[in-house]
Amino acid sequence: MSVNPSSTILKMERPQAPFLIFDIETVPDIPLLAKNFLDDHFHEEDISLKWNDYLLLKKIKEKENIEFPKTIYHSIVSICALYIDPETYYIMDGFKRTIPKVNSYHEFLSHEKKIIEEFWQFSMKYQDFHKHWYDHTFNRNLTEYQKSKLKKLPVTFCGFNIANFDLMVLEQRSLIHFITCPIEDYVKNLGNDSYRYKYAADKVFDLMNFVCNYDNRNARVGLDTIAKAIGLGGKMAGMDGSLVAEEYYCNHASQKIEEYCAIDVLISYGVFLAIQKFRGIISDAQFKECILWFERWLLKEGKPANYQELVKESTKFFNYAKNT
Repeated sequence: MSVNPSSTILKMERPQAPFLIFDIETVPDIPLLAKNFLDDHFHEEDISLKWNDYLLLKKIKEKENIEFPKTIYHSIVSICALYIDPETYYIMDGFKRTIPKVNSYHEFLSHEKKIIEEFWQFSMKYQDFHKHWYDHTFNRNLTEYQKSKLKKLPVTFCGFNIANFDLMVLEQRSLIHFITCPIEDYVKNLGNDSYRYKYAADKVFDLMNFVCNYDNRNARVGLDTIAKAIGLGGKMAGMDGSLVAEEYYCNHASQKIEEYCAIDVLISYGVFLAIQKFRGIISDAQFKECILWFERWLLKEGKPANYQELVKESTKFFNYAKNT
């Protein structure tokens, strides 16, 4: 998709990078859990053969009283994402990758590595969105310090609870697979100008952290709750995160998992628009324009049936632009 950045050339403030709203679905890495929690008499070859043994997973969780494993034990089976234009707030591009049914732990890990690598590369796809602006600015008489503060910002990661979970899983599973993050300043330079600095909202805009203002006791709400509160449809019927492992390991339901992940991203986009309106980043008129565009996009010919179901369940949300 070609992007025309000419409207940003005369802006003197640093422009907003494209937003990448994303979500991941995970299953427990059974062999990794077994290596750490089962008795030593289990050989590594035996554990690898049981990589998709759902009963073994339940046994480990019950034995160790593990309700929700730490992030390192979560294998990524699906990633869905939407690029959002930072000027129009329309959807620019999309990404869907899910591990299909596989026959071995080695094959499973190979697929996981591939979709993680592809997602990191996708996060760089619009790194030149504001290239003309940066070229224009850097041609001015700036000090090296000023130039360092104007370094390119290729993407702003966005999503619900991504700072506390999704990005942590991506980073740790990347470590396991020896993947190098292609974003130059993602982790090379740390500190309060880093993607890993939790208050750097120009790099990671976590919708949950915004909604609860980092209060995880009294104000924390789930995506389903906030979505329904603003009139959006909730998560896909018959699915939630606790069912993903069983659906993948027992039912080989990769397509169902991907659809569930995609719907979560679409709901996150609706919540994101509402937050940007509340913040005054977009005007009431632009918000209405965006949600009407979003409704048309969801109903566009060729879109999956569950996108149309989301529209039916989101009447209150879309009617805001029609009745006021």
